[in-house]
Formats: sequence, C-alpha cells, structure tokens
Amino acid sequence: MSFSNRLYTIGAARNPAVQVLSILAVGIVLIGAVVLGAVILTFVFALAAIAAAAFSVRLWWLKRKIARRHAEALRMATGGRLIEAEYTVVTERSTRRMR
Repeated sequence: MSFSNRLYTIGAARNPAVQVLSILAVGIVLIGAVVLGAVILTFVFALAAIAAAAFSVRLWWLKRKIARRHAEALRMATGGRLIEAEYTVVTERSTRRMR
C-alpha cells in the first residue's frame, strides 16, 4: 500500500479564472441566503401581525359580549327601571366608634 504525498488544499486554485468563478459563486450563494432569510423573516412577521390582529378582534368581541351581558343582568335586576340621580353630601358621618 502506498500513500500519495500530494497535498490537497481547499479553495486555493492556481487558475485565476477558477478563483474569480469561485468568488462569484460564493457571492451568489451568500446573496441568495440573505434574500431567502429576508423572505422567511417577512412571512414570520406577517403571520405574527395576523395573529395579533385576530387576538385583538377576539378580545374586543369578548369584552363587548361581557358588557352586553352585564347590562342585561343589571336591567333584569332592577326590573327594567333604573333611576339615576345626583346628590350632595351635607354632613359626613364619622366611621370611628365612640367608647
């Protein structure tokens, strides 16, 4: 068995045309990776925005529904009659007990 004494170096082509082509290929791959990453990031942000909008609409809908139920319960508790009035405090009672 004999081993070759030849050294293989990666990326060290002696031909200038091969060097230029390899630099162009690496540049194209790098640009493609950046563009692909930007597209994927855009989709992720778009999905997050859609999810946030859907969550906000659902929260608004539930708050509205609860407010309607509360108003209906209040109306039923008062027999359908609600009296509103303004008042003025003439004298305040003391909350302390006298011993």
